[in-house]
This record gives sequence, C-alpha cells and structure tokens, in this order.
Amino acid sequence: MTTIRDIARRAAVSVSTASLALNGDPRVRPATRERVLAAAAALHYHPSRAARSLSRGRTWSVQLLYPGGSAMSSGFFTRFVRGLHDGTRMRGTSLALSVPVDADEARATLLRMMRERWADGAVFMNLDADDPLPDLAAAHGFPHVLVGRAARDDVPTVDNDNRAVAFDVARTLLQRGCRHLLLLNGHDGQAFTRERATGFTDAHRDAGLELEPAQIVFTDDRPESAQQAVDDRLRAGASLDAVVAISDALAAAALQTLRRRGLDVPGRVRVFGMNNDDIGRFTVPSLSSVELHAHELGHQAATLVLDQVEGHAPDPLRRLVGHRLIERETSA
Repeated sequence: MTTIRDIARRAAVSVSTASLALNGDPRVRPATRERVLAAAAALHYHPSRAARSLSRGRTWSVQLLYPGGSAMSSGFFTRFVRGLHDGTRMRGTSLALSVPVDADEARATLLRMMRERWADGAVFMNLDADDPLPDLAAAHGFPHVLVGRAARDDVPTVDNDNRAVAFDVARTLLQRGCRHLLLLNGHDGQAFTRERATGFTDAHRDAGLELEPAQIVFTDDRPESAQQAVDDRLRAGASLDAVVAISDALAAAALQTLRRRGLDVPGRVRVFGMNNDDIGRFTVPSLSSVELHAHELGHQAATLVLDQVEGHAPDPLRRLVGHRLIERETSA
C-alpha cells in the first residue's frame, strides 16, 4: 500500500512538504505541488477525503452555482470551468456544479449548501446585477466569489472589462468606415450586458456619432433571437453595415441571416462576435471575435475563493482579466 513516505521519496521532498502539498496548503510552491501530485498519481495514491475532512474541518470541495445554465454548451463556459477546475485541483480541492432552474431554487441551494456543508465555498456565475446570493453568502460568512460586477464594492469578483471589450470592437468597426452598427446584446438584467452597451455607446460618442436606441437590442441569448433582430432591422429599411454580437453563437446566427438575405460579408456588412469559441473558425466566412481568456477567469475565481477558505483576505478583492481582438474574415 502506498504511503505518504513513498510519495515524498518519489517527488524528492520531505514528508511534511508532501503532506502540505496534498492538502492544498498555499505555502507550497506551485511547481513543488505539481511534482507531488504527479508522484501521487504515478503511485496511485488516494488519500481518504473523510479523514482529511475530519482532521481539517473542510469538505475539500468548491461549488460552482450557475442558475439557469443557458450558456453551458459554449466554449467560453467549458474553458472557464477548466480553469476553475485547474485552480482548485492545484490546491487539493475538487469542483462540483449546481444548476438551479430559477432564483428561488438558487437561494434554497445556497442555504442548504451552507447549512449542510456541501462545500467550503461557492463561485457564482450567470447572476443578474441585483441577485441577492452574494449578500446571503456574506451574511453567513461563507467564502464566495462572483464572476461579473457586483452591486457592492466589498464582494470578491473576477471579470473582464466589459465596457472596454465592446468599446474596442465598435471603435475598430467605426475606424473601418462602418457607420450603422447593430449590437446584439444579452439579457438586460445582467451587469456585463449593460457595461457592453455602455462601451458600444461610448465608441459612437467618441467618433462624433449619434446612436439610435434601436441599434442596441437586448435578446434572450438564443440564436433565433439574434436572427429575428437582424431581420427586423432589415425589414424596417434601416441601414446596416456592421453587426456586433455578445457571443459567437449569436454572431454566427446573424451571419446566416445576412447571407440568406444575399448581403455579402464582409463586403456589405461586417460581423464581430465575442468569446472566441471554436465555431468562429469554421463559419463561412470565418468569424472575427474577442478572446476573453475564460480559463484565466476560472483560475482566478478558484484562487479568490480558496484564499478565503484558507483564512486569507483576497488581494486584490476585484480582479480584471484582459481581452484581445481576434480578426478573421468577417471584419476585413
């Protein structure tokens, strides 16, 4: 039977260091932790989670709470979860997922999670701007992090600069000579969609252009809604020379509608998506998008919540991850 001494010997570390690494102690350097975890995997070592929980008063689990789950099939979500998993694994902790169907179930899930100690902490994703879950967790002293912008400044968060994301895309298209842009936005209750609408508006203002309210459409995130919005714009006889969508799925749907109507892309209309999902490389023409570094967002979320679990104040409390425009054929 493999023991902790066998792990230490194979990884060329002390027994105490091996133990700290396997228990996710933050004092162990990442490279050392990876070496210990690799040795444990090679020797098929599986420590008793029950024993660890009893000895340390922890569940060694973090819960991702994702109400609705509308975008779980996107590449962005997959990469985010991978980053979250990698971040928790490096600290000796596992990742679980809850997908409540609505706000009431989400609240009940969090209350039960805290009461029955399902997890040591929670990561909240896909919440509306005024969702009470972060306040509920804070009131119970439960470690948590929000993916997105919080209503209060004392909530641990990780996010992109969503205003800058939309501003950079709109400015790029305006600099290419486009003057009649349409933003296919998401649900208007979420903070990041409001911020992207602000960035889109600010880019027009900086260019000295007046933005019509109809140039920003809040959708329910379904591709069919994006197609309907483009159709409605064209049927109304409005000018359209660029479409910006807050996801590549919506952008691909808009691209299909434009081609069905015989509008050349990018000759007549340019199209830009966001998230840099794999679908963008395989559309015809290939789709320009924005890389939001979802894996890094997930990894940072894991760090923020586990720092709290281990008794450390998150520093910094609010973390922004950068973005990069990926230009392909639809914005040429």
